[in-house]
Amino acid sequence: EEHKTYNPFLLAEKIGIEVMFVAFGKTPKGETVRFKQETLILLNESLIDKNERYFVLAHELYHAIEHNNLSAYYTTQRNGKGTLEREASTFAGHLMINQYKEEYGYLPETFQVLRDVYGVPENLELYLAN
Repeated sequence: EEHKTYNPFLLAEKIGIEVMFVAFGKTPKGETVRFKQETLILLNESLIDKNERYFVLAHELYHAIEHNNLSAYYTTQRNGKGTLEREASTFAGHLMINQYKEEYGYLPETFQVLRDVYGVPENLELYLAN
């Protein structure tokens, strides 16, 4: 609301987070990194032409904003971060609902629309129903 958009690419620009597409290979789809007091979001170059790039960036934006001081945790706890990942994905899903409304003027009629338009993963349907 503060930035008058739900588009994650515009949000990143407005809050001063640089987004770059990089050659990661198959994984990861995205990564949030902090380098010399600057936060960068790296997206897998395989997403450049895919709608899923919106969801992945929204997910990483949440990490950049809410989990910025947890980089050491991410490094040491690769298998113990389920709650943080779920929070980021739920945030991203809600952002995509609002982006859809911003873009089309009405809420998506079904969860499948979010999957098709923004690549929202199927396992989020239950979390977004609330």
